[in-house]
Amino acid sequence: MNAKDEPQKKPQASGKDAAKKQFKDAPPDLKVTETVQERLARLEAEMDAEMDAKADPVSKVKITDQPKSDLPAPLKKEKPAPSEKKSKTKEKEIALVTGSDAASQLSFMHNPKWNMGAFWSIVVLSVLLANVPIANLLLTPINQFVTMVHELGHALITVLTGGHVTGLTIAADGQGHGGLTFSKGGWSFLIVQAGYIGTTLFGCLLIYLGQYPRLAKMILSALGVCMILSTLVFILPGLLNPMHFLESVISLFWGFGMGAACFWLGRKLKPAMANLMVLFLAVQTTLSSLSLLWILVPHSLGLAGHGYTDASLMAEIVPLTLPIFWVFWWVSISIIALLFTLKHTYGSAIMKKRIQKKL
Repeated sequence: MNAKDEPQKKPQASGKDAAKKQFKDAPPDLKVTETVQERLARLEAEMDAEMDAKADPVSKVKITDQPKSDLPAPLKKEKPAPSEKKSKTKEKEIALVTGSDAASQLSFMHNPKWNMGAFWSIVVLSVLLANVPIANLLLTPINQFVTMVHELGHALITVLTGGHVTGLTIAADGQGHGGLTFSKGGWSFLIVQAGYIGTTLFGCLLIYLGQYPRLAKMILSALGVCMILSTLVFILPGLLNPMHFLESVISLFWGFGMGAACFWLGRKLKPAMANLMVLFLAVQTTLSSLSLLWILVPHSLGLAGHGYTDASLMAEIVPLTLPIFWVFWWVSISIIALLFTLKHTYGSAIMKKRIQKKL
């Protein structure tokens, strides 16, 4: 049995030796994931990164790059590439202009209650400070803005009714006029009335647009462009009128200055502040129109002032009418337009209507 067994054991031993020799000479093709030193270094780096993240929560955790491995890799937050950062920055800049993602940009003005509160606060302060001398001095640019809107109402209706504007001023002429519009042709019945009614309607339009803070920057920029173009088209030709040359020069400075200021504010202000500026212009324009109409009452009755006014011109155009009639007519239209605008805008909250749907 021993003689038979030995030949069987010998080949087994030789087979094991051969396998061992083969394993030593040519080890199997196993994929080494990482060395012990590399693994320890990576773990230490991750622990340091976690400690830094706990010490400074604002900073992002930086995870070291891992070597290729068959083991499941830990989840990590990839750092955006520089090109992606630039694209996101451009998207934010576009959002500032177009109004997208306005909820985060408009802060408190995006809240309907804050927006409405800002409007009524401006109204109350404007009424309380109306007769304060220092306030009137500081509001001189706003008064010039309202005067320009008034005169542009005359000029635009002149053009729309087939007339021609030869000049326009927004500076005092020493005869009680804050501004004048010189025109030829057109329908005088509408041209004369367009000053006060147009100013009130423009103020109501600004009140309505003030509900949309996303549009505030664009509104201010558009106002600036329109004022500069109007200065070139209507005020500049007035330099050819020697009787009102000085007023035309002063009006040019005011026109270009206010236009540039509105455009600059539309470009530089944040949306929330731009919206406050739009609301301020809306309130001042509307209240100034009503106050100027009220000033016409004693003038139309012959109790104050001298010279001609829009009301006296209408009395000449329409026979058997008095200047006071046209004053009350314009006041009535202005009040109705203002109440209608408030009913559908900021006054709707008082009447328990839809101001939240606007924003």
